[in-house]
Amino acid sequence: MKSQSMLPANENILRLRFPVVHQRIIEIGARMPDSFFYEDSEEKSVLMIQRGENSFPAYGAHKPEQLIKRWYNGLTMAKESLYAISGFGDGSHIRHFMNESASGTNFMAAEKDPALLRETLARFDCSDILANDRFMLGVGEPDDDYFKDIQGAALTGVGDINGLIFAPLHSVDEGYYDKMRNELVRQYLVVRPLMEVNVRTAVDIQENTFENLPHLATAPDVGELEGKFKDTPLILVGAGPSLDESIEFLRSVQDKAIIVASNSPYRKLINQGIKPHLVVTADPLSPTLAGFENVSLEGVPLACPFSAYPEIVKRFSGRILSWCTFNPIVDVLREQRGEKLGTKILEKGTVSACILDLARLFGCKKVLFIGQDMSVRDDGRYYSEDTSYSDTGAHFSTSSSGQRLPGNTQEKVLVEGRLFVYLKTFEQFIEQQPSVEYRNLARTGVKISGAPYQTYEDAITWIGDTESSSFKKAVDHLLSKQGDCPDLKEIYSSSYKYVQDIMELTLAAAVKTEMLPEKLSGTNYSENKAVKDLLSEGGKVNQLVDSNKTFWNFLFEGKTKGELVNYRRVIRDIEFPNQNWAAIQRNKEYFWSLSEGCHWLLSKMDHFFESNLNSN
Repeated sequence: MKSQSMLPANENILRLRFPVVHQRIIEIGARMPDSFFYEDSEEKSVLMIQRGENSFPAYGAHKPEQLIKRWYNGLTMAKESLYAISGFGDGSHIRHFMNESASGTNFMAAEKDPALLRETLARFDCSDILANDRFMLGVGEPDDDYFKDIQGAALTGVGDINGLIFAPLHSVDEGYYDKMRNELVRQYLVVRPLMEVNVRTAVDIQENTFENLPHLATAPDVGELEGKFKDTPLILVGAGPSLDESIEFLRSVQDKAIIVASNSPYRKLINQGIKPHLVVTADPLSPTLAGFENVSLEGVPLACPFSAYPEIVKRFSGRILSWCTFNPIVDVLREQRGEKLGTKILEKGTVSACILDLARLFGCKKVLFIGQDMSVRDDGRYYSEDTSYSDTGAHFSTSSSGQRLPGNTQEKVLVEGRLFVYLKTFEQFIEQQPSVEYRNLARTGVKISGAPYQTYEDAITWIGDTESSSFKKAVDHLLSKQGDCPDLKEIYSSSYKYVQDIMELTLAAAVKTEMLPEKLSGTNYSENKAVKDLLSEGGKVNQLVDSNKTFWNFLFEGKTKGELVNYRRVIRDIEFPNQNWAAIQRNKEYFWSLSEGCHWLLSKMDHFFESNLNSN
């Protein structure tokens, strides 16, 4: 008989790990699956595939476990890969794959019919599958929302993407599953580099944030300008080579539209007598400073996250609009002061994406792209002259690899891998803003879907009779309201103690584990008191870590993020016949990782407190 008893328990995990999937199975209500049904007996529920007047069991009529085993044994498996699996079914082939595959293998199940997934989750306990951190899930149409749940997944250890066909489920709609795999590859190309950068720069982000706090603690949030410029066009200025031929156009419209430039073309604009209404920087690393060297910064406000390169923040101090995209250090500041959390702005590897999102925040209904070529010219140039890139000759590419894609005025242009990521980021964003008109002036650039190419003459007409003075007035008003910097040591004292307590606990546990004699690895010693005590020590650590969600986020960024990535790689190779001993060794690596991350964070906070006190 059908039972609904499992659905709430499965839903609890689904709601936390895969909110998009959860929403989609809720929306379909009690609708029955399109091509499937369950045949119930007193002993079990058998998943059936319906084909016209005929039906057959998805996992075979006899000994389905053997069918699944033969399927799995016929696969050529690669470590450090992400596998896309056709169909969720009743979860049997997914569970087998999960149990038999190596710990470095990630897998994503794609299920076309949300009604089937709902029916399965109502009948079977799938919590072991749903809770596995190597498992990802997509259901329904493979649109951009489809991949939201996997975009935050830890794919830094994934080397490649492979498709796995479970023939009975795949054959229900081969076109759907092929489309899903192709889209997954595209998403992987976009997400993976960003995740790697995120891990690589995590230390810089936390260091920069602490250093920037005295300058940004009272800086107005960009959210204060939300929706205020619906009638004013915005011009997004990048450093592509088409900027060189766009200078006169920019000069002619600088009083008609909000000109927002990234750090790279800033110097060129100033040297050409064009003062942008706002300059934006986001990269936490020192090369970003090059765009602001040997050029006047007077009268131009800056928008940036708290993690921006500190020297830039110091130079613009008092003229900065801030945002806060997942920065737990700033969340602590806001919460302790009883303020709303800072505005989140899109950060996807290119500062131009930040400007794109700022245009959305401001409410601009017309957005014009200048210098957004996202391609390599035939002469090898892919950045403008007199920009931060041209100082080192980096405005020329020496590579001929990439894709040939349709251009704005050329049949095909060369798009390198990194530029392709930027292109897809823009296209995804534009698709989600149907009420906004986008135009592109990059004559020699790649065609951006949703932003048709426009000549300068047509662009002037398109901009219309507008003016940009209201933007300057609004920004000036915000900047005039800044107060004094609060007592930062007092604000962060509780989070400091939290990190300190965790370090002391994990360091002590790590040392104890290292001192355990090797003989305890034998199966005879699995119930040894020292082993059991250290297993419970892991529970105490987790309890303390989970005691404050805000501080938890605070700790698990920075040095700790990289330490835990390495920890996950190390424990993949830990295998002992004694499961308790294996758990002990995994705990040990976890303890060392946490204690290292805590030690680093405390040293940075000590330096921050000392510097802040001295400056006051």
